[in-house]
Amino acid sequence: MTEAEQTANRIRIALPNIKCGTLRFWGSWFGQPYDNRHQIVDCEAEGEVLLVRFDQSELLSVLSPRDASINERTFRIEDADRARWEWF
Repeated sequence: MTEAEQTANRIRIALPNIKCGTLRFWGSWFGQPYDNRHQIVDCEAEGEVLLVRFDQSELLSVLSPRDASINERTFRIEDADRARWEWF
């Protein structure tokens, strides 16, 4: 099982109690700090790619995610080869 698949399983088990909020990518805010709120609603993995779906139809695709922290207070993927954020 790939790390993306393991992370997807951890996210699905933790739903709907995963921390929601404003996203940051490699330390940079998506928009202004605390300007918006993103809630994870579903997750799956396709090989090495983690696909995280959010409540406003956003999609976060993470290639080779590593060192994820997932719980009610934290949603953090420490490292990855690539991340792609898609929204409306």
